[in-house]
Formats: sequence, C-alpha cells, structure tokens
Amino acid sequence: MWNAVGPAAGVLFLTFLAPQAAKSPPPAESSETALAKKSCDKGNGADCLKLGSSYYRGEGVARDLAKAASFFKKACEHNESQGCLSLAGMHRSGEGVSKDLTRAVALLERACEGGQAEGCSQLGLLYHSGKEVPKDLSRALDFLQRACQGGIARSCGTLASMYEDGLRVPKDPARAAELLKKACDGAETESCAHLGLAYRDGAGVAKDPSRAVALFGQACEGGVASGCFELGLAHESGQGVAKDASRALALFTKGCDGNEGRACHRLALLYRDGVGTAKDPTRALALFKKACERGSGGGCYELGVVTAAGRGVPPNLAEAASLYRQGCTNGDMRGCVDMGDLFAGGGGVAKDLGRAAALFKEACDGGSVVGCLRFGALYENGDVGDVDKALSAYRQACDAGSAPGCFNLGRLYLRGAVVPRDTAQAAALFKKSCTGGGAAACYELGLLYDAGPALERERAMPFFKQACGLGDQRGCQKVKRASRQE
Repeated sequence: MWNAVGPAAGVLFLTFLAPQAAKSPPPAESSETALAKKSCDKGNGADCLKLGSSYYRGEGVARDLAKAASFFKKACEHNESQGCLSLAGMHRSGEGVSKDLTRAVALLERACEGGQAEGCSQLGLLYHSGKEVPKDLSRALDFLQRACQGGIARSCGTLASMYEDGLRVPKDPARAAELLKKACDGAETESCAHLGLAYRDGAGVAKDPSRAVALFGQACEGGVASGCFELGLAHESGQGVAKDASRALALFTKGCDGNEGRACHRLALLYRDGVGTAKDPTRALALFKKACERGSGGGCYELGVVTAAGRGVPPNLAEAASLYRQGCTNGDMRGCVDMGDLFAGGGGVAKDLGRAAALFKEACDGGSVVGCLRFGALYENGDVGDVDKALSAYRQACDAGSAPGCFNLGRLYLRGAVVPRDTAQAAALFKKSCTGGGAAACYELGLLYDAGPALERERAMPFFKQACGLGDQRGCQKVKRASRQE
C-alpha cells in the first residue's frame, strides 16, 4: 500500500520556534520580559507560552532551552495547549530536556484534548506506524479523524489509506478518495499523486485519465517524485495526455533524481531501447543499478538479465540469481520465475527443484501466469511429485486468461489420471485456450470432434484450420488430407 504521508510525517516540527541566525548578544532582560514573567507566575498561560517561544528562539533574551521547556511546561499547566504541544516536541527530540517518549505522548494527548489538531495528528501517526509506540490502529483511527477534521492535511491522507485498505474500517474507496481530495486541497501533494491513481483506475471515483494527469502534474510540481513517475507513464502511453516519449524521458529523469526507483527503471528502458533519446546501453545499465538500489523490482530484474547475459558487465549467473531474488522480493515476479529456472536447471546455483518449485509458486501467487505454468509443469512431470498441485496451478493460470494454462488443464481432464476423465470439460478448456490463440488446443479440440459421432465430425475441420492458421503443422496436415479426399 502507498504511504499516504511524507517522509517527515510523525515528527513534531517546532518551525514556529526555529532559532534565528547568529546575531549580537541579546540585551539585558527587558521590562516587557519581566512583566511577562510576573504574569506567567500569576497563571497567565499565554505569557508563559510567549516566554517559552522567546527563550527557544533567543529573541530578546539569551537562547536557553531549559528555560524554554520550563515556560512551556507552565503554559501547559495553565491550559495553554500550544505549550503542551511544544514541550512534547522537545521531549520527543531530547532537545533541552530528557528524551522521553512516554512523557511526549502524554503531552500530545493533553494538547489534542485542548484543541490542538497537530497534537491529534502526531498521536495518530505514531499509533498508525507503530515505530515508536506499540501499533494501535483503533487509537490511530480516532486521532487521525480528529486531526483531519481539524484541518491537518497529512492526517487526511493517512486516514484515506485506512479506508482504502479496510484497516479498522470497512473498505471504502469512495471515502478514501474524498479524504485524498481534502489532503490534496490542503497542499499535501503526495495525496494529490494518490488521488491521481484513483482517477486513473476508477477507484472510488469515475475514471478520468485527464484529471489523473492534472493531479500527477500537481504532485510532480510539488516535489513528489512518484507524481513525476506517474505523469511520465501517462506521456509514455498516451493515457489522458498526448503521447510524448521526450516528455516522458524528462519526467522519468525528474522522478529518478527524486529517488523514485520506478522512474529510474523506466528511464533505463528508454535509454536501452532508444525511445525518446539515442540508445545508450551504458547509461541504461547505470540506471538499472540505481533503480535496484532504490527498491525497484523491475530495476533489479533487468540488471539480473544483463548480468546473466554479460551485456556491459562480466557474465555472472550467481550474481544474476541474487538480483533476480531482489527483483522478486520487490514485487517483480519475473525475478521469481527466472531464479526458479536457474535452480531448476542448476545454472549458476546448485540444482534444487524444491527451491525452484517454491519460487514458481511465489510467482504464481503474485499473479504471474508464467510462474503458474512453470510450477504446474514441475509437478506434472513428476520432478517434485504432486500432480494435484499441477492441476491447481494450471487452473490458476487458466482463470487468469492464460491459453497455455487452459490447454494444460484440459489435457489433465482428457487424460483422467489426476481427475476423473471428463471429455466435455476438456473440450470446454481447449475451446477457451483455442479462442485465446492456443494452436495446440485448437488441434486437440478438432481431434475430439473428429473422434465423435458423424454429425460432430463436421465441426472438427474449422478447428484444424484454426490450428493451422496459428502455426500447428498437425492441423495443416489434417486440412491437406481432407482436401485430397474431396
């Protein structure tokens, strides 16, 4: 799932208290400061807060973080919730006081209860991430809702992710889109990029590629590298905007410079293939490396391919296997498949059919029909020894629209070794495969009709002709024989 908040989210920034640049020593305590101290001592929380800010920034007084913390504490005790928020930030960072997360959380809760939406936001993000406190999505939901209602845009973005994933709330893409819009309107530009994805894919909103492009552009201009990447994809494909390879190249460059690994990967492909620019294999190789280093599964996979083939680097199958594994881990199922092939054949690694099967299964579960087919073949051939698993893998591939998957599943029903023989089911699967361009399935379907009753045999020839047209010479031979007999 996407990260709905920027990299600095969850950290309290006292930007309003940032110390000023070095200057001449401050004057002696002014009468105004003395009066503020007396007022603070009498319980005026606003003056306590003002003093805390002055000592934190070194304005009108010598900068003194201990005194700043003391006055923030008094402000908080006098129900000035901004003082609680400021002191919480100091305890989180350990600036001028002991680093004490427990104390910081208590202060944030007091700030939130006192109407500081920023305090609610910080608490929501803490409980959502679980990095500094035990993860508690129920509490996160409560605090994030209060913060979002209070106008904290990044909290709306994180709340959107909870509705998208169904975390402690029912999945609700429409509600997620509403929250993303609120965050985007509040200048949370990363949420603009995610709202663009919703419009591109029609998730919770009507599909609108042009609106998606505008949002990606807004995010990119706001410094969100993923927005530049998505806008680059739109220009590359012509989805919602005029197709423009040169513009895509520029946007991928900007995204890659912003450490978006996927942008580096797409940029590498353009340089490799000479699209929108002159071919530059050396530049492509460097970009594949950069993409992989930045978490792009596609970058790791492509780097593994060139490493295995020795294009621009010395050939090294063991290193290629490691890169395939990285690609697989980072979501590119081609890496799982190719690494499985290495283990199945013993190329660059010790032959290990069990490892190969596990990798093919991982790819299959990750949506790779090639992975399903490899997994099925390994089990069907008896190399690992469980034909039932072959049946399941082929069915998974067929359900995903794979013509070879439907054909292989049809063969198993026709053979009747794993499941009861069922020629009707086999014929249905062969027809599905044939319709999807499976030449062998067209031929097998023709054979089934040819072996049936006389009235059925007439239905065989169209399938033999279709098989022939798709390149199956057995189908062509059937057509030739029929022609000679006429």
